[in-house]
Amino acid sequence: MSNCLTTILLLAVAAGTLTTTTHAFTTPLLQRQHLLRPAVGNTALFGGKRRGRLTNNVSVDEDGKVARIMTKKQKQTLGNSKMKKQKGEKATAAISPLLAEWAKEGDDSSTLASASSQSASTSSSVTSTVFVPFDTDDDDDNKNSKRKTNKKDQQRSQRAALSAAQSQQIDALLDQIDDLLQTNNLDRVELVSYISSLVQVGSSSSNNDQVLLPTLKSIVSTKPRKDEQLPSFRLAWAGSDPAICHVGTSLHKVPLARLQEVFLSLGYNRWELFEVIRILGPFPTVRNTLRGDVKLTKLPSSTTKLNREGVRMQISYTSMVDGTGKEILAGKADNIKYVDLDIWFANEKVIVATVPPIEEDGGYEQDPLKGDGSNVLLFVQEENLDEQLEKLRAA
Repeated sequence: MSNCLTTILLLAVAAGTLTTTTHAFTTPLLQRQHLLRPAVGNTALFGGKRRGRLTNNVSVDEDGKVARIMTKKQKQTLGNSKMKKQKGEKATAAISPLLAEWAKEGDDSSTLASASSQSASTSSSVTSTVFVPFDTDDDDDNKNSKRKTNKKDQQRSQRAALSAAQSQQIDALLDQIDDLLQTNNLDRVELVSYISSLVQVGSSSSNNDQVLLPTLKSIVSTKPRKDEQLPSFRLAWAGSDPAICHVGTSLHKVPLARLQEVFLSLGYNRWELFEVIRILGPFPTVRNTLRGDVKLTKLPSSTTKLNREGVRMQISYTSMVDGTGKEILAGKADNIKYVDLDIWFANEKVIVATVPPIEEDGGYEQDPLKGDGSNVLLFVQEENLDEQLEKLRAA
């Protein structure tokens, strides 16, 4: 029995020995099969060329460490991600460690120095840290534009206040003139004095703010809408018959003819004058219409020799419609009739005009708005021209 046990133990020992030797010699075989080779100190991986893509993705650097090899596409993707990350973050400049330490030491020393002398050098520190920018040309332009804007606003407000006061005075004078025209015994001198006062109120030549020419241009160039009418006026008073004939046809001087009304319509830079003439007896009312273009120019002060603003209006009559409704055109340039008027006051309510003096006289020697006013033409607003023409049976 003991011999049998001894034999079994020997066989077991022999089997263990054989197994140990087999593993010892088969380990290199397994390494060669898996393409593994032990390295001295560090373990490295080597890939075969025929099996897998391990060699394309793994390499060994100079220190023997494993490094990953990326494809071009992976490098491009990684680069784009880095660029996006840099755009999202604030860029910071790289500073060397020595420079950072030196700056830190400088900050510490400056902090200590400022803390020790804070009470003594408060004003100097303030002046040293506050920077006043230099005034550039753009800043000067902005300041100048602001000053001009403020000046224009002040002028507008002054004109608005002045125009409000002027409008009240003008309305009062117009009421006085209208009351005076309704009287039977008209005092010409008094009427001319009111007209002269009206011109003086509206004149603004003393403050170099000319308003007559632009106001008259706006009236003459009016382009009304469908529901609006052209600016219309009625000849309320004329200083003499020659003054009426200066702008009209003079057909009212025919025997048995009486001039009833003279109306004026302005707009589209044109002048349209309506003469309503009544013939004594069983005859219809006659209406003559004169049409022409208008040109406006400012009167120079040397010509007027007056302390007021004036505008020369030149009317070129190119068409006439007689009482029968027949239109007569000028045709040739020689047949065009030119008429000049000097305007001294104009707004939507009234127009004050005078017949200009003869050219040989060289201008106004006397004020045309003084004396009996023989050359004065006073036009007042007519709200409904068509209705007035129908009343006179001259529509």
